[in-house]
Amino acid sequence: MPAVSNVSSFRKVTPGILASQRLAMSNDIPDIGKSEVAIALKRAAQPIGLTSTAYHVLDILLGLSKPDDWKGDNRPVVAISNEKLASYVGKSERTVIRAIKQLVEARILAYRDSSTGRRWVHRNDSGDITFAYGLDFTPARVRYREIKRLADEWQAHLNAVREAKRTVMRISRAIVDIVDATKDVDMTDFLDQMAGILDAETDVQAKAQALLDLYDLVMEALKEASNTQSTAHKNGDSSCKDDINVTPISNTNSPDSCSNNRTSANADEIKNKTDVAYGAEIAPERGQAERGGGSNRGYTLQKGSGKADFVRSETLDAVSISLLESACTSIQGDFGLSIKSWPDLIAATDVLRIGIGLSEKGFTEACGRLGRHVAAAILAMVAEKALRDPEKISSPGGYFRACCERATEGKLALAKSLFGLAAR
Repeated sequence: MPAVSNVSSFRKVTPGILASQRLAMSNDIPDIGKSEVAIALKRAAQPIGLTSTAYHVLDILLGLSKPDDWKGDNRPVVAISNEKLASYVGKSERTVIRAIKQLVEARILAYRDSSTGRRWVHRNDSGDITFAYGLDFTPARVRYREIKRLADEWQAHLNAVREAKRTVMRISRAIVDIVDATKDVDMTDFLDQMAGILDAETDVQAKAQALLDLYDLVMEALKEASNTQSTAHKNGDSSCKDDINVTPISNTNSPDSCSNNRTSANADEIKNKTDVAYGAEIAPERGQAERGGGSNRGYTLQKGSGKADFVRSETLDAVSISLLESACTSIQGDFGLSIKSWPDLIAATDVLRIGIGLSEKGFTEACGRLGRHVAAAILAMVAEKALRDPEKISSPGGYFRACCERATEGKLALAKSLFGLAAR
């Protein structure tokens, strides 16, 4: 079909119409099929600025065009009267005419008018267009890469806004939980600053960045208060005779504060244990492997150490500290933690507990039922999931308790969850 693009004299020519006519007369037409162009046009409809009626008209015109007309250097032309198009859209003819003009000025269509204004297409025996008068999609084919870029940029903007909204929700909730859980330090000023950020007339991305900066200040204040209390505690009388009225900050408590009457597993006590006790404490999966291999001695050791240790060995099967480190990247980055060993994880439980809004009593009860290692591993997994998908876990503390219940019943697939987090 020849590169002819006519505009009838009854139309008022605008710069947008002239730009579309020049594109329609271009001889450099990329070989882009109908489906690719249609997808790009629909994705870019909002950044281009199409109205709902214009989008509806575009959708109908794309459906009426034949895929073969989009092959090679062909010029796809759709011939349909304004009257019939108005009946399809459910609007008046004047509304349809304005929608078509918007598509033309957006350089998606071009007018190919006949002398009488009628639209029709003539094809040869093989079905190829020889002469056509109607609405030409050549401008959209020529601008395909530009339209696709607009669509990609708009999608990236939507993703950034969505992520910013999640960050605002997650960080604001974390700040409130930290302030509520920290009773010994007055941090109410941070709540006022957070309210000011949320009420500011700025976009959500600016609010997210401001809240992240405020969260860093909160963590610095919490760390400074923790260091002050820790120094005061170390300089005091070791008998604690005069320290009755001193209340320590929660995250300066000993990592063993949540343990029950079982023997603790810190580094000093491990040195005094036998090899068997050491294996049962820091490598609970060993006891499970011995049971699987039929060793009555391994089973007796685990069973003799209490129900919590027995459940712990089942839950921590195939769970190593390296797996926890690779799976829990968000909590290490957001909370400034390091999980290089089990003592590191135990020491971080107070920060993680406050971060998900879990009470000290709730975590202590979990330690009593499952053991420190299992409770800490489940806490790290829950905190990681809450940071990554805050909208999916509305109550991280309740989710932690539910996981502990499943672990008590031997139904918690902790390793599977951690491998899934590491893969993502």
